[in-house]
Amino acid sequence: EAEGEFFAAEIVSVSDSAKRAKAPVKINFKGYDKVYDEWVGGDRLKCKALKKVAPEPKESEKRAPLEFVFGYWKIRGLGAIFRMIFEYKGVKYTDNQYDTGEKWFGEDKPKILEKNVLANLPYVECGKDTVCQTNACLSYVGSRLRLNGGGSGARLLNEQLLCEIYDVRNIMLELSYSFKTVCRTEAEHAEKSIKHLESNPFKKFEAVLEKTATDFFCGKGPCTSDFHIWEMLDQHRLLSEKHNKGDIFADIPKCKAFYDRFRALPQLEKYFASDDYKLPVNNPIANAYFM
Repeated sequence: EAEGEFFAAEIVSVSDSAKRAKAPVKINFKGYDKVYDEWVGGDRLKCKALKKVAPEPKESEKRAPLEFVFGYWKIRGLGAIFRMIFEYKGVKYTDNQYDTGEKWFGEDKPKILEKNVLANLPYVECGKDTVCQTNACLSYVGSRLRLNGGGSGARLLNEQLLCEIYDVRNIMLELSYSFKTVCRTEAEHAEKSIKHLESNPFKKFEAVLEKTATDFFCGKGPCTSDFHIWEMLDQHRLLSEKHNKGDIFADIPKCKAFYDRFRALPQLEKYFASDDYKLPVNNPIANAYFM
């Protein structure tokens, strides 16, 4: 290259001298006298036989590996979704599990409020970022760990599924806690839980899998929505066992295949063998009917 244009040239010599590190190649422009020979760098050469190698980044330029701080109650609830994601991606994380209101409201929430006025459980911290609200946390974690979907269509479907499964989760919440006033007694909890299970709350998710014909909801691999959907399927399986309602997968075979496929992921073997998977589904300190 000379003055913005490329001309035919031949390589005369290549220097390994440190003094010529930035322009180690001497070239002769075809048809020109050798007095016009130049020492040039790779940015001024075009040749199919040449491969440009990027310089090693300096220590100061190297990115530190991602590390997360996560906070939620010492239950599965919404926390299981994030714990599974972190384990699946093999990232370093600190899991702050709150088993008392005093620890969260009295100690840690004021600290989170200083960083984010929307402080709530769950929260996620990474570097200078502090994110609250479940789906915002999932979108953030998904973007940092590349779990929001490959391509615009997959990303859009993933966002819709996160909203859809949160509706299912909210029904579970209303069934499980008396303070929601939907189930004021254990008898009401049993009656309404059975009715809910009989309504086939996962029929929309079955339809999505029928339409996409993929192993996971948004493609060949899991996205953030897959983790929440699996957790809700598992919680509903336990709820059905509690009320002797049989197999929740009888009418949703594609969801069952997804459930089994997800459960068998080798990256999650450690999680499913851990005490975290054995935590109560809902919070004992709030006198949940279903734990």
